[in-house]
Amino acid sequence: MANRSAWLGLLAGAYLAATIALFPAQTAYHWFAAPGFDIAGIEGTIWRGRAAVAAVARLGVYDLEWSLRPLALITGRLTGQVQARLTDGFINTQLSVGLNSIRLSELQGLTSLSTLGRVVPLGDVQGLLSVQLAELVLEDGWPVRAEGQLRIAQLATPLLMPGGPTDLVALGDYLVNLNAGAAPGISGRFEDQGGPLEVAGTFTLSPSRAYDFTGLARARPDAPEEIIQALMFLPNASDGSNRRAFELGGTL
Repeated sequence: MANRSAWLGLLAGAYLAATIALFPAQTAYHWFAAPGFDIAGIEGTIWRGRAAVAAVARLGVYDLEWSLRPLALITGRLTGQVQARLTDGFINTQLSVGLNSIRLSELQGLTSLSTLGRVVPLGDVQGLLSVQLAELVLEDGWPVRAEGQLRIAQLATPLLMPGGPTDLVALGDYLVNLNAGAAPGISGRFEDQGGPLEVAGTFTLSPSRAYDFTGLARARPDAPEEIIQALMFLPNASDGSNRRAFELGGTL
């Protein structure tokens, strides 16, 4: 009798495991879809599948594919790999999702600042953004830790000067190095990679959504006149060079 009960328990467990492993992603979406997350063209299971199109916080993604690891649920987190196309780029990352946090690792992506501006307040800024991050941690939807590199190409932005031109001005290419410190928050360094401006500086982004940028800049000999004039509104650097100091701060 005991052996029979053991076999029945084993068969029930196997049936339950198979049911969970083969649970249709389409059904799971209809049951558990979060507000603001729309998805269509779903195929496969909740653990391995794809979708033709999805929209997350006004950001459209295409050819979304996922491969999740069920055993990781024992630790209280959902882990796996996700990749998708964006309107003008792509994203590929390992992820680990907890109750209030998301950890992305081995994150690679490419998109335009115009597309990113649908979910991040960037204003009238244009350019291309490529991402290579060893780690990015979000808590309650806000980044609190990051390590890796960002590259901004063909950056163009309005000049913040009284009576200045309203058209976008090309500012060149930039490299941003993100450092993961012991305390929560994101910090790093940025520098130009060619263009009309020679720029270098540092920045911080706190969990309270406060940001601070400080740096030094000077125009290169071939810089447009409007850039040279804009720099005249900045104070001279304290190091006695012909560079100009700038500082931007606020809360997002």
